[in-house]
Amino acid sequence: MNVMFQQMPVGSDNDSMDDESEATMTGGNPSEIDPFHFVYSNIPDNTHILKLAANCEHCKARKFESETDGFCCRNGQIELKQPEPVPELMRLWSSMDADSR
Repeated sequence: MNVMFQQMPVGSDNDSMDDESEATMTGGNPSEIDPFHFVYSNIPDNTHILKLAANCEHCKARKFESETDGFCCRNGQIELKQPEPVPELMRLWSSMDADSR
């Protein structure tokens, strides 16, 4: 499809050109495909929030709704060492001095 655009002189008053450009901008021409239709046509009406699941009774890890028992720590067979907090990081986290701000 070849389309020729006629360049109008600055300050010209051409109503037919304004009607065509307005129809194109508002989607008035049904033969043109709206590039945003695909994006905005798939917006969901609601969201899915996972149900709360009980924490692991051995390691207290938070679990997903369908996660099996023992997935995180094999029912207490594996014990993760809790690292000691690094003093410098704790100071940056809890302090209100210029460095931590």
